[in-house]
Amino acid sequence: MNLFAQTLHHHQTGDFEQALAGYQALLADDQDNPQLNYLLALLFFEKGKLDEAAHWFTRVVTVAPEAAPAYYNLGIIFFEQGDYPRAAQAYEEAAKLCPEDGDIFFNLALTRKKLGQFDKAFSCYQKVLAITPDAEDVLYNLGVLCKDLHHHADAIWFLEKVVTNNPDHAQALNNLGYLYHLEREVDKAIATYQKLIALDHNAIMAGHMLAALTGQATAMAPDTYIRKVFDSFSEHYDDSMVDKLGYSIPSQLRAMLVGQDSHHFPFTLDMGCGTGLSGEAFQDLTEKLIGLDLSPKMLEVAGKKGLYDSLHETDICSFLEESTTSFDFFLAADVFIYIGDLRDIFTLVKERAAVGGTFLFSTELADQGFCLKPMGRYGHAESYIRNLAQETGFSVVKVVAANIRKEKEEWIEGKLYLLRA
Repeated sequence: MNLFAQTLHHHQTGDFEQALAGYQALLADDQDNPQLNYLLALLFFEKGKLDEAAHWFTRVVTVAPEAAPAYYNLGIIFFEQGDYPRAAQAYEEAAKLCPEDGDIFFNLALTRKKLGQFDKAFSCYQKVLAITPDAEDVLYNLGVLCKDLHHHADAIWFLEKVVTNNPDHAQALNNLGYLYHLEREVDKAIATYQKLIALDHNAIMAGHMLAALTGQATAMAPDTYIRKVFDSFSEHYDDSMVDKLGYSIPSQLRAMLVGQDSHHFPFTLDMGCGTGLSGEAFQDLTEKLIGLDLSPKMLEVAGKKGLYDSLHETDICSFLEESTTSFDFFLAADVFIYIGDLRDIFTLVKERAAVGGTFLFSTELADQGFCLKPMGRYGHAESYIRNLAQETGFSVVKVVAANIRKEKEEWIEGKLYLLRA
């Protein structure tokens, strides 16, 4: 058996060291051999040594520019490493050489989406469909892409096609439930949520939304639902909320402090801090800023901003029950829309409040008491807040009407409250 055959046998049987030594010996006599360069690159790739694999795949395309598989594998490596511009470039080269290969265009579409190049991603998916009509993964990804672009009618069309071919496609149903709900196609949304519960896919979210659409009374949104929602929004939360939905509650809440005796707080608790939009608005007013949130990915974004002295992945009541710190300022910007019954929170805030402590928060509107609204958020009546404040030992200093955020280009109305312990 010659050296090449021996080396190939070592490679195929998983003997990495012997295969590596064999390829190196062979390349010493024939360094520009594209097959040897490719096999060595593949050996490193299979062992997860991506930098070495990329080096040798690059050698392949240098000596053999028509080697489409080498470009394709470079695309996979760069995508895995998060180098999306180089991944896109590699996939583009592979696509030029193999214009009928749907896998290349599918991966290129995923890469273009990572780069925020949604139109180019859409075009790539369409090329895949031209090659393999009715490809389920492509239809699904086109639906999600259209959803992300807020082209809801197109998103529904693609996702419904997926479900027509595969009625139990849970991810497609999950997205359709959200879109039907958002577009106020209530009967379709209810049926889709019921299907998700039957499939036991994202059933907690589906149950919460089903309760919202059918008028059921619940005390708060499930923690797992909140965590999943905000984990999924974390990368684009700031842009989506501020630029697209007109969200400015942190700055509106800060304006509530104008004319008050104290503008400086030694200890501040930001309850539901999210990505830190509220922390940005109040950081200069406090010596120590503590943030709470249920979403680890939102906390990761907040942590990178360097605003908080500490961040905690927990719910409000659990933190307050365990804490022994007295806080001068409690902040809840757009948090109570996920909690209906606020009695426990008010009671615990009062227990942890320093004398004269400030409690500043926003709510959406309700006619009376609190209610779970059709879009899955809670509203609170002003009379409910005032009664609860009185019962738990707070004085209501100021109440201001506010536009919370936009929904289908219409403002969601709410109120801002400044309470003092």
